[in-house]
Amino acid sequence: EHTWKDVLRQVERLPGSIGALTQQCQRLFRAIKEAQLTKMDLRRSDPRAIDRISEVFLVWQERAMVHSNSVQKAIVRKVVSWPTLGSFDFADMDICLRLVDRGGAGSDVFLTRAEALVTERSTSPTEFRGLLSHVETMLFFLKYAKSEDLNLTHAEFRRAPGNCSEATVAGYLAWAEKRYPAGAELVSLSDSRSLMDVTDVAAVLQDIRRPPAHLRGHDGVGPFREIFFQWAATMRSKFNLLVLPHHTQVVCLLIFQRFLEAEPTPMTPHALIAQVGTGEGKSMIVAALAIYVVVVLRKKAHIVVDDETLLERDFWTFKRLFDAFQVPIGAQQPTSSPGQGAPATRQLTAILCASEEKAASTDSKCVKARVDPDADICYCEAKHVQSFYASIARGQKADFDGYRERVLILDEVDALVIDEEPNEAFVYPNEELSQMATTVAEALNKNTPVSELGSVCGSSHPALRRVCNEVSKEWTRGKQLQDGEDYVYSKELGRYCQLHAGRANPKAWSLALECKNFQDGLSREIFFQERLFVMSRPRVFRKYHRILGLSGSIGSRPEREFLKETYRATFFEVPPFLKTCRGSPFHEPVPAPLGQARKAVYVEANLQAQIGRIAEVALEARERVPVLIISRDRLHADQLVEGLRTAARSRGLGGASEDIIRSLSRTLYEADAEQYKENLNRATLPLGERDASAKSWRISVTDPRGGRGTDYRVDDPDVDEHGGLLLIPTVVPTSQREWTQFLGRTARQDRRGQFCAVLTNSDYESLTKRYNEALPNTGGLEVVRTVLGWGDRLVADKIKGSAALYNTGLRINELCEEIFGRLPQVLSDPAARERVVDICQRYRWMSVREVNEAFARVPGMEPNRLMTEAKDMGRPAEPPIAGRMTGSVVMGSTPGSVLIPNGGRNAAVPANVGVPAGPKVVIFCLDWSASMMSRDTGTPLTRFDMCLKHVQRILIEQVSDNDLVGVVCFGPKVDVIYPPTPKSAGGPVLLQKVQALKPSMQGGTCFFDAVAQCLQMMQRPVGLPPDAARWLVCLTDGDDLGSRMDNNQGQIVTRMLNNSSLIVRLNMMMITVGMLKAGNLKIIDSWCDKVSKSGGLGKLVAEKDASLISKAFEVVYECLASEVGGATEC
Repeated sequence: EHTWKDVLRQVERLPGSIGALTQQCQRLFRAIKEAQLTKMDLRRSDPRAIDRISEVFLVWQERAMVHSNSVQKAIVRKVVSWPTLGSFDFADMDICLRLVDRGGAGSDVFLTRAEALVTERSTSPTEFRGLLSHVETMLFFLKYAKSEDLNLTHAEFRRAPGNCSEATVAGYLAWAEKRYPAGAELVSLSDSRSLMDVTDVAAVLQDIRRPPAHLRGHDGVGPFREIFFQWAATMRSKFNLLVLPHHTQVVCLLIFQRFLEAEPTPMTPHALIAQVGTGEGKSMIVAALAIYVVVVLRKKAHIVVDDETLLERDFWTFKRLFDAFQVPIGAQQPTSSPGQGAPATRQLTAILCASEEKAASTDSKCVKARVDPDADICYCEAKHVQSFYASIARGQKADFDGYRERVLILDEVDALVIDEEPNEAFVYPNEELSQMATTVAEALNKNTPVSELGSVCGSSHPALRRVCNEVSKEWTRGKQLQDGEDYVYSKELGRYCQLHAGRANPKAWSLALECKNFQDGLSREIFFQERLFVMSRPRVFRKYHRILGLSGSIGSRPEREFLKETYRATFFEVPPFLKTCRGSPFHEPVPAPLGQARKAVYVEANLQAQIGRIAEVALEARERVPVLIISRDRLHADQLVEGLRTAARSRGLGGASEDIIRSLSRTLYEADAEQYKENLNRATLPLGERDASAKSWRISVTDPRGGRGTDYRVDDPDVDEHGGLLLIPTVVPTSQREWTQFLGRTARQDRRGQFCAVLTNSDYESLTKRYNEALPNTGGLEVVRTVLGWGDRLVADKIKGSAALYNTGLRINELCEEIFGRLPQVLSDPAARERVVDICQRYRWMSVREVNEAFARVPGMEPNRLMTEAKDMGRPAEPPIAGRMTGSVVMGSTPGSVLIPNGGRNAAVPANVGVPAGPKVVIFCLDWSASMMSRDTGTPLTRFDMCLKHVQRILIEQVSDNDLVGVVCFGPKVDVIYPPTPKSAGGPVLLQKVQALKPSMQGGTCFFDAVAQCLQMMQRPVGLPPDAARWLVCLTDGDDLGSRMDNNQGQIVTRMLNNSSLIVRLNMMMITVGMLKAGNLKIIDSWCDKVSKSGGLGKLVAEKDASLISKAFEVVYECLASEVGGATEC
């Protein structure tokens, strides 16, 4: 109340300037939201205050908007009176007001529809922006509807590169043109017809539903006609506007129809992928295809949209359309003869797959956490498709043939391109091992020594050693789990549940948490699971009846080749809508020669030169057009903002530089979402007072995330006259798909667009060395083509590098299906089951031949008699520690023997429970500079906290008591926190020291010096046999800054790695987070290469996004997994 009264006193007198009035309105808005959060009913407690607030907002709206109108006033009144605004803030209201800030000729239609939506009682403020944007898009297409030309459409399809070069696609095009020729348009849009007149619109709707008299019996549009009608009727009831499919959409659907109805053979395409530009109605094509698949083909459709926000948007947009259709029941009849009754039907069912939390928090029956096998249409993410397969594999009846009755439709085809991890392992419960694990837990609870656990169980079970090892390690880890961070108590279940993204997930399983529940008396038994099945993602996608893909960019040449080879895919391009309209103002982003040198692409030597050049180009261009800069990463974005503001002040712009140069980085979004939205809203608005005679514009700096999917709306015709929004990319990504996304931020709809790239040589140093080709500095597009060419080669290398793993996983998937589908009784035999578990744990280090040999030892399995698609390309990788894989499972004829892959041969050696393996040394080298305090991990944890969490887990899970452990931290200097010491001697003290570590508040990253220090410590660790393995695990989130002069390029480390006595047993895991300089990554990669060539494991895991730190550490787990042997979480 005190705050509320203070705010009211402030609005007794209104400020004179718009800026001050805006700040006052922002404070008022926050006060309203705070009152709602405290359950304070202002309408009842202080109705006069609410009226006063409305008056203040309306005064601001009147003065801040260019075309003050009744729709804006309706928005303000509704927002002020709405009881629960939720995440809707002042910036959102400002955005909505500017969406309807228009007047003059042609605005009446938009404003009339907008006002009807805003004043609809059920419409909440959170829906305003989406609805108003939808109306704007609909009117844009209606604007050119009468200009569409079907002859021109077919000509553009034929003209598109690649559409006629392949005979199959050319045949599809010819068939579509024959079915939908000029003169057979869906509707006739004569000049005398008004698309806004009620009578004319009703007539057009009937034309859509009924073919013209001369086409009856020969209607080429066929089943799509009813889909178009229902969609138009649905949208008209919602927006009071006519929605017509473009000719490009109709032709695209007919091409897919021809593909779907063709008889499948081993030689015909299995996947058809269309390239459809952003804003071209791709989601409507997807929905229409799904209905066609269900109603006409009598199959089910899985629609994959790998963006949670877009997934929900598309589903709810088309839900009413899906509800308008019935699905025929019974056998499909080719034709209906006269006198036959209408076939029996049922309601089409469509569901949305959402997170566990969203599914649990909604009453809607169409929102599920898993794919519903009985649903006709399922909107989901790729992970849901995989979990659907997993549910089949885990089911009582493993029916893997059901995919023949399903069609996969992908909005963007990224999920199909597997260039790194093509496989996924599933875990299964084991009741017998659960009892054994419970016995081990009871013994541990009584402080029984680990060496005696085997005898306590009193069993000769082949999995005994594995269970004892895993439970004892997870028992220790369970004691270290943190309440509120790793788990939370569930009153409903009466036990601890794992935390995922800050919420309890009762379905998540963790052996450590099983132990924790047991330790605290919340459970009397341990639920034990084990890896028993490997899924090959490409193979699962291929199991669908057909694959239909729609993508803004199909991708690079290597990606296309991969899709062709893996899925028998073929491709076609859908021309832009405006290209098929007579006299349309279609524009593409054009290179703009700017700056003193008048170049369209600059390549500068370093960061400072880059900032100087960007300042030169951007500060000149902002006098004519708004400027958007796409940085290399969020840190680079912050550097550019500061550098450009300094440059602006030096040019006399003074305090205005803060307003002129604005950040749109993810860092700002996470710290202050409202400020981010305000900056985004103002990015394309003129600077200063609305009635200023001379316009100037802002410079916005975003990171790569803002270069994809974000709409920078430009309405001012003056901007178009000067070439449109200027895009300044500071990096050309190696991905063609990502570069297309960058360019798509400008030249949207019928607006012009331009770009001028300002790059740095250092960002491409590793690529120039890798391919022995200099980056051209001609000032033209040769630079872009060179970088994209390198990207093609990188993708090709990645695909080639994962080929062996793909084929191994493919073969295991085939054989696992054989066991689960036809020989499930095999898994009842403990020894046979252990053999399968062992394969599923070790497949990364097995060739296809070795997989076949291993499965041949499983009773009843004859791999050589089972056909395979897999090619033997050797082992994907060698075991991390050749010749010593403790904790493995029984594979030999002698009980207790262990399979040890070594140079392609299988050797059996005794493996007695409780016998410790030889020691190794593990040193963690961790960045604790100030940047590690960033909270950008996608969790409440900082980068450093996330790092420590995984280090502690590795210490508990992967490090034995007789291993030596060391910890080194680096920032402005190198600190040895814990010299290499046996874990058994350090015990809890070691974990406590790790837990207590805090990042340094000073800058500096002496990474190279820290690595050198660690290698010196590894040369003569006390108590370590000379042939023991050495593991160095490093993480840095920035480039080296501060190492001694003779090591500022890692020279000392390189010399040490040339020492054969040190490197012979060395394994090196290097994790980098963020965008490091290409030259530094090259140095680190060369170290890993030296280690690999010396027989060890050398691996660089470079993650640009800090939210992927956990993923990077998963690689470390995999590589140290030879010490554990088994999946402990799912």
